[in-house]
Amino acid sequence: MRALVHTYTKIALTTIIIATLIGLFVPATIHAATDKESLQLSGRASYYGQVENGKPNGTGTIRWGDSKSYAGQWVDGIRQGTGKYVNKYTLKGRTFVVTYKGEWNKDQRNGLGEVRQIIKSKAGQTEANLIQQGQFVNDVFQNGYTVTQALADPAFSFNYKDKDTWLQIYGDNQNIAEYWATGKLIQIQYRKGKIDKEYSIFPENDAAKKVENQANLKYFKKIQPQVATYLKTFQTLSTKVPITSK
Repeated sequence: MRALVHTYTKIALTTIIIATLIGLFVPATIHAATDKESLQLSGRASYYGQVENGKPNGTGTIRWGDSKSYAGQWVDGIRQGTGKYVNKYTLKGRTFVVTYKGEWNKDQRNGLGEVRQIIKSKAGQTEANLIQQGQFVNDVFQNGYTVTQALADPAFSFNYKDKDTWLQIYGDNQNIAEYWATGKLIQIQYRKGKIDKEYSIFPENDAAKKVENQANLKYFKKIQPQVATYLKTFQTLSTKVPITSK
């Protein structure tokens, strides 16, 4: 069963890595003419929207062929303000659709934003569905929540991180708070400052590890009020990542 958790971890990390290659947004003062124009920026990139001094300024949409687009705010030809970026592509027969909505600064994700990613098989089955919400700095996800459902066992991965805390949970999305208290979650990993604890539902063969595992579960029950907001948010976000056949 630990092998299955390892397999899921690999899927989830791959999904998150792909998701963090997208582009986000930050509020900015937009200055542009009200009239919209069309610009051919390169062989594949075309723009339609507000223009000033021959560059995208204000609001407008750029398309890179049929696979990528950005619709939102611009300053002097770069993404700045708020907007939506979409990247759709196929790799080894699987379809990836990645969307980012949020804040940009100097053409990078800076500020609050949300990444969504869906991976589908050649037959159209959703293999993984991810949502990531939080704070980005220079195109890197810094703090917030990541929830993924995938065709794996366990199906759900829940993560929260900030500069002080890292929490990773594998398990079901039903009654997360109750399962936390009763030890029914597949795995819990928690780091905060010098604290580094892990609990697994799978029995250990080593007696000392069994004792440590149960002690960690007891600790997690004790700190449940401190993580209640994380667990509640996990529960809410899990409803936004369904696995469907279409």
